[in-house]
Amino acid sequence: MNIDPIYAGVLSIVPPLVAIVFALIFKEILSSLLLGIFSGTLIYTFVSGSDFMRPIELLFELMFENLSSYSSVIIFTSFLGAVSQIMIDSGGAAGFTQWAERKIKSSKAAQIFSIFLSFICSIDDAFLCLTIGSIMRHTIQKQKVSRARFSYILDMMSSQLAILFPISSWSVAIASCISSAGLQGIEIFIKSIPFNFYAIFSVLLSIFSSLINKNFKIMNKFEVSCENGKDISSIEKSESSKINTNGTVWDLIIPMLSLIIGALFIILQTGGAFLGQTDIFEIIRNANIDLSLNFGSMLAILVSIFLFVPRKIKFDKFMDSACEGIKSITFINSMLVLAWSMTFLCKNGLSTGEFMRHIISSCNFSKSLIPFSSFLLSTLLAFSIGSSWATFGILIPIIASIVSGMDEKIIVLSISGILSGSIAGVNLSPISSASLLASASAHCKHFDHVSSQIPYVLLISAVSSIGFLIAPIIDNSIILHLILISTLFVSYYFLAYNKSAYNGKNK
Repeated sequence: MNIDPIYAGVLSIVPPLVAIVFALIFKEILSSLLLGIFSGTLIYTFVSGSDFMRPIELLFELMFENLSSYSSVIIFTSFLGAVSQIMIDSGGAAGFTQWAERKIKSSKAAQIFSIFLSFICSIDDAFLCLTIGSIMRHTIQKQKVSRARFSYILDMMSSQLAILFPISSWSVAIASCISSAGLQGIEIFIKSIPFNFYAIFSVLLSIFSSLINKNFKIMNKFEVSCENGKDISSIEKSESSKINTNGTVWDLIIPMLSLIIGALFIILQTGGAFLGQTDIFEIIRNANIDLSLNFGSMLAILVSIFLFVPRKIKFDKFMDSACEGIKSITFINSMLVLAWSMTFLCKNGLSTGEFMRHIISSCNFSKSLIPFSSFLLSTLLAFSIGSSWATFGILIPIIASIVSGMDEKIIVLSISGILSGSIAGVNLSPISSASLLASASAHCKHFDHVSSQIPYVLLISAVSSIGFLIAPIIDNSIILHLILISTLFVSYYFLAYNKSAYNGKNK
């Protein structure tokens, strides 16, 4: 793309701030992102001295570039939208719901089962969100779990599990980023996993809050509305009229298994496993993850044709369902393209990374405070630009140059701080692609999802901050984790409310 980087200083964080402010005021994400990007192109034109038509040209160039660069993701989400609609119209979704009704008897069980399935689909965050959203959405609705609560679970499990598991699309990106900064890539990444406090505590709090059935007040508002028969966080009135009830659980399991098996096959094939490669990390590093996800979703559609057309629906109806599913995902894809454009503009056009480097170099951090500072800076940057990958891509080389030659513990904790903050920031940001994907997959109003998630994110971030402050001076990691997890659970238990308490306060 024809865009030369410029140094815009503090102006480099104006575009995301504009998008965030407008999004919070008007509760509409597409126009807010467009305004944010346009403000960034205006700043770029002003600082670089380009002609007056450049902001408009650059706006469209950014969208064209990111639509092209991330075309594999657009195709994957479209295919998965098609699979989801086919599951509804063929009866697979209803068959799974009927099976779940027999096995899953409570909202608590529905949430725990969603979390369990998330571990199975943790190879990629987008794959997890879209797949679990498709599989569990109807069961969640039937068990009277609000869409806000469901989208919270998806958001807390997707990026967090992908960044904690060494075998995922995230591990490859992070390890290569660490290596390019002059450190031992996969080794430092694996050592950083136990100290990725935010990701670990997000998963644990999702499980704990589901088990004790307590939520923060704003989440309880949505939970109570769902229990009373009208989920005010849902973007739909009802799905029951759209669902073909003539199906079995296998009508959903077989296509989804085809997707997972197909994706794993291409990962192994492109990673060299069939040519004698036995190192699982090398396989994942060399694998074509985008190709594997697209092949898996396409295979799920092909399997569905042979599964449903001969015995359930006509071929023209099958194709109508597929097209309807692709159309339903258009809004998600539009949000993703705009979010990616915002990230590209800040990172490659306005040099947000250089601005962050200037801030860091002007601060004389104590060695023991570097992990804590890395977490805070990473959270701030991820919140501003709405991207975890861009955040650790910017900050890891900067922090690596600062901690080079220091104790390995400080290096590992600093990398962990960056990775933790990169997720905490996007969980707080209304313009992040991760939050957009979680709310869309759960069919939840986006700002209901973001607002109801904030108290959880703030609590986890506070405990994580304590962790990065005391970790450099506590040698026993078991004691460290016990202290932090106990603090998290006890704090949540006394700060959260059960539904009956909420109803009592609002009668």
